[in-house]
Amino acid sequence: MGELIQINPSNLSTPMERALIQQLQTMQENMLNLALLLKETNARMQTLESEVHRLVKVTNAQATEINAAIRQRAADVCRLHRAEGCEKAAAAAIRKSLKATCGTGTVRELPRCDFATALRLVQLWDDYAVMQAIKGRR
Repeated sequence: MGELIQINPSNLSTPMERALIQQLQTMQENMLNLALLLKETNARMQTLESEVHRLVKVTNAQATEINAAIRQRAADVCRLHRAEGCEKAAAAAIRKSLKATCGTGTVRELPRCDFATALRLVQLWDDYAVMQAIKGRR
């Protein structure tokens, strides 16, 4: 912020000049305090906006798209690991991993701002150990 102007009122000749300088210094301090308050308010508003942004959940269409991507990735991973017939278990494992990564209880609870990230996580999912365990259960 700006620096306060330092004037020694005792060097001035008239009492009116000293009173005006004192008032100007007070006004300057008040303006500085106001600027600091405005800066803090802006920071708090940004925090509040990001919190509200995280509260908006995915739409039904987006949740349907994520679930379809999960089913598709489960089928792909099962083909890749030669575990045909285990698509439901693979989809459950993908869904569990996605919910744990995103910190939600269901796909529909995902924040809308995480939609693209969730889709990307689903597309990249390939857990060898989990797939071997699923394959061993059949």
